Amino acid sequence: MKQLRLTAVPSISLRKTAEKLGVGPSTYAVYENANLYKKPHLPIDLARKLAAIFADHGIEPAEVMKLAGLVGEEVAPEAAAVEAARPTIQYVPLQVALPSEGALRDMFHSLLALVPEGASRAEIAEILARWLPTGFAGIGPYLPDPSANAPTVPEFRPPAAPANDHASPQA
Repeated sequence: MKQLRLTAVPSISLRKTAEKLGVGPSTYAVYENANLYKKPHLPIDLARKLAAIFADHGIEPAEVMKLAGLVGEEVAPEAAAVEAARPTIQYVPLQVALPSEGALRDMFHSLLALVPEGASRAEIAEILARWLPTGFAGIGPYLPDPSANAPTVPEFRPPAAPANDHASPQA
C-alpha cells in the first residue's frame, strides 16, 4: 500500500491520504506498516476508499483492490465500480469577466499566505487549487448590465518600453 501511495502522480502524502480517508495519520500509518498491521489483506471497505483516492493520482483501482485479497475475476467488478463512482468532467463554454489586475494580485497574495514555508510545488498547487474559488468569491461578483452589449476585449498591446535604443555615434 505504501509503495502504491509513493508512486502516485501527483504524489500524495501519508497525512493527505489519512485526511481523505477521514482518519488520523497514525491510524492510517498502521495499515502501511507490516510490523503493526498483521493481517494478510486490507478490509474491503478500506480498499475501496483507497482505490477511489489513489485513482485520482494515477493508480489503477485494480491494483489497490488486490490489497484486499481479491484475485482474478473478483478484481474487475470492484475496480469498475470505483471508476464508475468517479465524477465526470463536463466542459461548458462560459464568458468570464476577471477582476482587475490589482484585485487578482491581492487575491493571490492572500492565497500564497496559506502556503507553509518549504512546501513542495505539488503542495502549493493543491493549496491554490483548493482555495482559488474562495479567493474569487472574496473579490465579489461581477454582474454586468444585461441590457448593455457585451464588453469587447481590447487588443493586447505590450507596454511601451521606458527607453529606446540610441544610434551609436559615428566616429
